[in-house]
Amino acid sequence: MKRTAYFLMAFCAWLCYGCNDFLKEEDKDQLIPRTTEHYEAMMHQEAFMKVNFNYTSDLMTDDIEENERAATIAKNAFKSLYTWQRNVEFDGAGEKTSQTNPWWGNLYNDILIANYVLEHIADAQGTESKRDYLLGEASFLRARAYLELICLYAPNYEEATASTTMGVPIRLDTGVKNTYTRNNIDQVYTQIESDLQKAIDYFEQSTETMSLWHPNTKAAQLLLSRMYLYKGEWDKVISLTTTLINSCPAGLWNLASYSNTPFVTTNNPEIFHTYGNCFALIVEKDDGNPTWKNDIPKIYAGEGEDGIETVAYGVSNELLNSYWEGDCRKSLYIVSTTEGKDVPAKWHSQYTSLGAYSYRLSEAYLNRAEAYAAKGMNKEALADVRELLEHRVKDISKVSFPSESGEVRKFVLDERRREFVGESHRWFDLKRTTSWYPKQINHKFTLRSTGTGGGSGVLQGTETYLLAPNDPNYVFELPEAETTINTVIETYGKRIEKIAIKVD
Repeated sequence: MKRTAYFLMAFCAWLCYGCNDFLKEEDKDQLIPRTTEHYEAMMHQEAFMKVNFNYTSDLMTDDIEENERAATIAKNAFKSLYTWQRNVEFDGAGEKTSQTNPWWGNLYNDILIANYVLEHIADAQGTESKRDYLLGEASFLRARAYLELICLYAPNYEEATASTTMGVPIRLDTGVKNTYTRNNIDQVYTQIESDLQKAIDYFEQSTETMSLWHPNTKAAQLLLSRMYLYKGEWDKVISLTTTLINSCPAGLWNLASYSNTPFVTTNNPEIFHTYGNCFALIVEKDDGNPTWKNDIPKIYAGEGEDGIETVAYGVSNELLNSYWEGDCRKSLYIVSTTEGKDVPAKWHSQYTSLGAYSYRLSEAYLNRAEAYAAKGMNKEALADVRELLEHRVKDISKVSFPSESGEVRKFVLDERRREFVGESHRWFDLKRTTSWYPKQINHKFTLRSTGTGGGSGVLQGTETYLLAPNDPNYVFELPEAETTINTVIETYGKRIEKIAIKVD
């Protein structure tokens, strides 16, 4: 949480620069939005377009592995994340970096924007319907931010300990406050639930029809079902997702029938809400023109000493090999490269004509399937996964479904992995399921000199790191910039320094 006054001036300055008529200058130090359109533009640009900060969490999962051919220097930027170091704010070369623990500051900036809108929108010029919609957007935004914060910076929700375990600070205003402490996990989840229920009410009160870049009733219902899933409130997950699925008569998109068009598009009835500007995610060419149709995302790219961009990290072989025969998602959700590793395609024109990330109907089916499986309703769980796969796989007979007495819950979790590759779900799913799916993750890091002309350098050795189930490094410590300003906030202090378990 940075100083509120400075941030308000910053995003107001952006509004003034981008849209000359949007703001009226009250004095030389303060710019104030005046209309509902001003607030809409502020949230759209700052909260729904610029959303690429938390997806680096994928680098810590079993979905991603290094490119063995890439030089060490190209992979160092994210080595501390990839190897789950105690202090991720130092890269592989020991240099301080702001790329590896940006979530806290950026998510609280989103909360600040939401709080500002909720505090001031009543005085904005515009229709009541538009004000209701913006209240819904702000409530949704704040809930989304708090859910990601609690999943990154606190332990899993456990009903028996939620009221006594530290969560994250709850801020519901825009006042400047230098010090603050953490609320408990139960209080944070209660706030998330309240915000999402209000968001649904506001969206339903409004008569506005907005583009998919804006959240809506269905997106809020889906996020609320995700929150209930994380809490293990299975009946609420089932009830909410059933309502959501029944409200979507067009159902799931059959990928085999739309193989030559983007998946995230206004033509796809599965998509409730899309976000994340693709141009902000990719590496720019030397001439400054971001040809995002062909370039790779920044978090998977690295630069050697010769200045040649290369794929530093990509989709793991384990994940690639897990897709079913004839699974359309493998070629649609993942882009092949010539540099040793394929990468998630969520930024690519083959996948999207809108934003890089989306809230979509497939998650409702998978959330409900997991809730069914957790309750022992395996027949119903398998029916939901079958419905999804009939729209993802060319020949459903190629899918190896477990029996109703088999490992259905793990089967659902594996489908979540295949469906949401590159969208940050996996880190949260691995963390929250360790009690019944205690998976150990090994990450190999190859040491290699810098090659010439983009070629592979000389192999200098390998290191292997391990993340155990329930590892303390699943919970992130606060950024140093935060603890320096706020000297009273509690820290967990349980992360450990990761040493390579194997060196060759």
